[in-house]
Amino acid sequence: MKKRFSQLPLKFGLIFLFVSGGGIQASDWPGFRGPTGDGVAKKEKAPTYFGPSSNLLWKTELPFGHSSPVIWKDRIFLTGEQSNKLSTICLDKGSGKKLWEQTVTPEKLEPVHSSNSHATSTPVTDGKNVYVYFGSFGMLAYDLAGKESWRKPLPIPRTFNNQGTGTSPVLADNKLLIFIQIGNDSHLLALNPVDGNELWKAPMPLYNNSYGTPVIWSEEGKTFAGLACATRFSAFRVSDGKEMWWVNDIGFQACSTPVSLGDRLVLSSAGAFGDASNVTAPPAFAEMIKNYDQNGDGLIGYDEIPNALLYTDRHASQGQGNMSLKSAYRMFGGVKKDDKLDSAKWESIRGALSDFRVGQMNRAVALCVRTGGKEDVTSSHVSWKEVKGVPEVPSPLVFDKKIYMIRNGGILVCRDMDTGKLIYENRIDSPGGYFASPIAAEGSIYVCSDRGTVTVIKPGNSFEVLARNELQEPINASPAIVDNALFVRTAKQLLAFADKAK
Repeated sequence: MKKRFSQLPLKFGLIFLFVSGGGIQASDWPGFRGPTGDGVAKKEKAPTYFGPSSNLLWKTELPFGHSSPVIWKDRIFLTGEQSNKLSTICLDKGSGKKLWEQTVTPEKLEPVHSSNSHATSTPVTDGKNVYVYFGSFGMLAYDLAGKESWRKPLPIPRTFNNQGTGTSPVLADNKLLIFIQIGNDSHLLALNPVDGNELWKAPMPLYNNSYGTPVIWSEEGKTFAGLACATRFSAFRVSDGKEMWWVNDIGFQACSTPVSLGDRLVLSSAGAFGDASNVTAPPAFAEMIKNYDQNGDGLIGYDEIPNALLYTDRHASQGQGNMSLKSAYRMFGGVKKDDKLDSAKWESIRGALSDFRVGQMNRAVALCVRTGGKEDVTSSHVSWKEVKGVPEVPSPLVFDKKIYMIRNGGILVCRDMDTGKLIYENRIDSPGGYFASPIAAEGSIYVCSDRGTVTVIKPGNSFEVLARNELQEPINASPAIVDNALFVRTAKQLLAFADKAK
């Protein structure tokens, strides 16, 4: 999500080498969204054109899962699920050959949304161990040869509406951080990466609905970790877990991971149904009677509401995340199967649904906040805030002083980093849902759809599609770029691409 390393302040590059424990090379991709957590491969040139028969280095079958590939030297780490077993897998980077696989069998699998998986959290590595979080089990650490170093069982998360875990662990100041979501007992947890022992626990009893991963940055020589949650972004001091400052009035659905850029953070969060553009206000009673009163009794029966009539359309493939109007009337108005609605009842629920569509809980927000504040900085440190063109799940990408955000339906939004001003908003002509976060290399931005299309965008002030590459399988995991090669996880396999691959 950012710009090239040569264009960042020197202290920014040093910060991430420091907080990650040192030793990271330009060719490593040690955690979610790469070495600096921004999705940018510095000084790398990945292929523009690729596919199952073009510029393919290798492909390897994988169990189902949404975790992104993590790469350290010649090894790739991912997770997957098979039946009730949860797997950690290591592949050889050069050939895709499986080097080892370790599994655990939890007592119970956490409930997850149909678009989620039980292996969504991306591992993180410091070159000594690879650290893996499964919501259904807890934390596990393996050395690079696959030997278990330690395990720490943790409570099964309780996520809003049983969406399931989305967060991933991060390393900072020789601490392993993971967000544990269990209602009023939710907390940001710091573990010793050597043995898994707890170092501190930062309670989050109120603002704790999040599917994002913590972002790491530095303020005056101190390392911070920030997490976007429903309606609030909180900044914690990594040394002791104390919440130092926060921003209120962000979106209700916090799925994305913020980006750190020097003394600024860029974050986005969506509404409960994405935003108002995803939601259609219900038809008036008179229109419903005219079109759907099948028995002519002047009432609208629950069964007379067509299943195809949508309240929410998230524009993902196979209707993922959509809500029918029938379901909305049941959820918001308590309408039951045998109920018949007169004009007063229909319009009352219709008003509530129309209000929710444009209300606070369904408001999406992208903003830029300056770091370094104390306590509530909502009024003092927010540089700009925008409510249009905000994606529901993918994290923002910041590259060459521009912010790129990809929305469901294949809509790319580009904003100025300093002001938030809209540069362009264009359809990329690759429809479907977008769950993977965009990444960038020299001269190219990559966005992946759940229909299996990887669209390559040219960065800059004007919109230009360089290529649309069809991989023929859904993509939900964010890709990685290492040694000028692109690694893409699809529903069934990991594929490696490079220019002029033999």
